Amino acid sequence: MARLPRWAQRLMEQHPGAEMPTADNPIPAWLEEEAKKRPLWYTIREAKEVRTGHPYLVYDELIKQPNQWAEILEQPEQVIRMADLLRQRDIREVIFTGCGSAFFTALHGAYTFERFTGIRTRAVESYELVHYFPPVDRKHTAVIAHSGTGGSIETVEAIRVAKQHGLLALAITNTDVSPVLDEAHDAMIYLTHQGCGPCISVVSTRILMQTMLARQLARPDVDTASIDASLQALPAAGREFMATYPPIVEAFAKATSSVESFFLVGSGPNYFTAREGTLKLEEQSLLVGKAYRTGDFHHDALSLLSPTRLVIAVAAAGPANQRLVDVLRAAREGLCPTLAVEYGNVRGLAAYADHAWHIPGDIVEDVAPILLTLPFQMLGYFMGVVRGKNPDTLATDKLSNARAWLTAFPLGTH
Repeated sequence: MARLPRWAQRLMEQHPGAEMPTADNPIPAWLEEEAKKRPLWYTIREAKEVRTGHPYLVYDELIKQPNQWAEILEQPEQVIRMADLLRQRDIREVIFTGCGSAFFTALHGAYTFERFTGIRTRAVESYELVHYFPPVDRKHTAVIAHSGTGGSIETVEAIRVAKQHGLLALAITNTDVSPVLDEAHDAMIYLTHQGCGPCISVVSTRILMQTMLARQLARPDVDTASIDASLQALPAAGREFMATYPPIVEAFAKATSSVESFFLVGSGPNYFTAREGTLKLEEQSLLVGKAYRTGDFHHDALSLLSPTRLVIAVAAAGPANQRLVDVLRAAREGLCPTLAVEYGNVRGLAAYADHAWHIPGDIVEDVAPILLTLPFQMLGYFMGVVRGKNPDTLATDKLSNARAWLTAFPLGTH
């Protein structure tokens, strides 16, 4: 019982003497009855209520993020502490790890650290890190593990294996009591208390802390002034987006209700945006999507273009944007509906898309992924709502999907 997450402990306490779920039998009859009575994801998130219409609980989670960013920016102490620790240990390589959204935040960390610091990086998914641990300079290498809940069994095991190899093991998480924190040498924590739905503010708050950490370790030749200005501009930009865009996003979701799948394309730091945005669209709308780096789109996707497949391109700063123009032009020729997403002073796509959103705020490209979590979270939300889906549940309001979740993640493993 001690190793179960709190929600699972409470569930077991309601059924004293009940058969304990196992990997071989993850769904005893009593647990299936619980899943029939209440969608599983409301139980996992320990939601105080079940909602059946807009605004769902995940919408509440979405709109609070700009204020959370402001809190993090006003309290940089733990970021400074972790930066000092990395310096003191003379860390020359960082392996970022996680699963799901947390792996996408690991990809973001690897990119951002290499852009800002003199530290070598790589991102390795947690399960892969456990079973295919790379050769490293143990004395000068750290692992930074991402986990919103702090309970993902693969990530906990990845930290243990890193420690067995003699590495400094750090975590970035959104809970203050968890197995990840029990294992890590140190951690940055921001409590989000997410009410329900897929990972929302746990993602944007962690990549904000991660960007701040990279900024603390920045090389002398990095333009830290523009990074600092962009970080400080984030809360206001997010609030303006929330004040302006919900009806625009909802109208777009209605206009594209015949879309059956989608592609999301991004360059540089916004490949993270494409990966994470794709997951949020899938989880909330239950459409199938795929994320592409800009160059890969032309090699992988052209034969798949069709009028029922939406193509979304995120603008890039500088010459990389031209290939995104090509993405939209090719998608139009393939009869796909198209959406361009621009931000700050990064423009140049709107003329080539059927629809264009310009996200407010004077935000440079390397900070943009934090802000750009918002439009894709909101788009996934409204695309789900207009299709009659409950974005809170990740489809666990269907028993078959709840059984799939419990089979993949027996109690105590997520």
